[in-house]
Amino acid sequence: MTLTEFLYKKYAQEYKEIDELYKLHLAAFLNRNATLTKNVGTDKKPKEEFVYKKFDDFFDYDRIIKQVDEGFTKKEEKKGNKRLSPAELAAIRNRKG
Repeated sequence: MTLTEFLYKKYAQEYKEIDELYKLHLAAFLNRNATLTKNVGTDKKPKEEFVYKKFDDFFDYDRIIKQVDEGFTKKEEKKGNKRLSPAELAAIRNRKG
């Protein structure tokens, strides 16, 4: 391994570690939001309940999947309703950044 290859590998490893830290902090933030409560009682009888009753209230998986699907569908319509190959879809996705 050359010195240049080593430096690139070290650079990539630092980015990987930053991504792992991001995921850890995101998990901590989501944990805080998932346990979020609000006061629904009175001053004399305080009562707290969770803001998010169900997991779907917190993370709507189906809505996110639909958004992704709509993005690909719109790109297909721009091409004239021609079905795009996986390589063409990847190229469009990579251009978007």
